[in-house]
Amino acid sequence: MKKLLLLTFTCFIFNFVYSQDFPYGKILHASQEELKAQKFKYDPNKNQWVLRKSNGLQATVNILSAINGSSADIKPDKNDYVVVIQMGERDEISEINVLFYDDEIYHKIMTFAADSGSDLLETNSGKLTKCQFNYEGYSFLLQTNVFGITATTTRTSTALTKTKDESYNQYNFVIFTGVEATSPFITKERAKQEKRDSKGRKKRSAADLM
Repeated sequence: MKKLLLLTFTCFIFNFVYSQDFPYGKILHASQEELKAQKFKYDPNKNQWVLRKSNGLQATVNILSAINGSSADIKPDKNDYVVVIQMGERDEISEINVLFYDDEIYHKIMTFAADSGSDLLETNSGKLTKCQFNYEGYSFLLQTNVFGITATTTRTSTALTKTKDESYNQYNFVIFTGVEATSPFITKERAKQEKRDSKGRKKRSAADLM
């Protein structure tokens, strides 16, 4: 039964043929009961539904590497992901943020953006790349971060040997609905910021001076 539920959820998350006709659009119409059934956890302080999936085998390999005295290869598994649904007023969804590492999903989203999106804008700075576009009243952001890792496979009495440098892509796909996000956490943080601003403690950035 558990395996069947996992298979059902995998289809729910990664199937791009949605009734909403865009990646992860089906989540916008999921009820709270459906989210609970798919193992989403609700955080009342942040007013978020969150689902995390990590590959257990990968975590075990990292632990064994550390025990053996070598640097752990922290490269995430391609099937790892985190889905955060930020809610607004009246139980409306403000945004959906999907963090993932699967290159194939990235290419599917980029294909959708090129074929169906409007106002497509791509920018990059160093290892960070952003693609923004609109579709049917929604705004989308696909962000790519490149992370480097160094895994040491052998340790001698005098030096570390067989060091390999690798990198991996971390993707964030965000759907903005136009609904303002609300939560006790957001209200508290805004109050703190307003208090700092009133005392003249706001730090001005280069962007503020533009």
